[in-house]
Amino acid sequence: MRFRGYSWTSGARKHGVSREQARHVVEHCGLVQVREANPPGRPDEALLFLGDDAAGLELEVAGVLLDDGRLRVIHAMPMRESYGPLYEEAKRWRL
Repeated sequence: MRFRGYSWTSGARKHGVSREQARHVVEHCGLVQVREANPPGRPDEALLFLGDDAAGLELEVAGVLLDDGRLRVIHAMPMRESYGPLYEEAKRWRL
């Protein structure tokens, strides 16, 4: 999945993951999970990217696709253990 660029919310950096780390995960994760809007009344569903940064750190990155084709990154942090099965599945599809 390719995007026309990125934008970042202030919350996307609160766990110390850099833009470069998050961008690497998005561009190389291989399999994108679609998460329904939460709460359901919101119009935007989130895209979840699970993968490794260039140094091999397992990360989870979430974003929302904007109308202009950019990805707004709203969340990035070291991957939680609960995502292990999805991470293993995504590894099979990596670029």
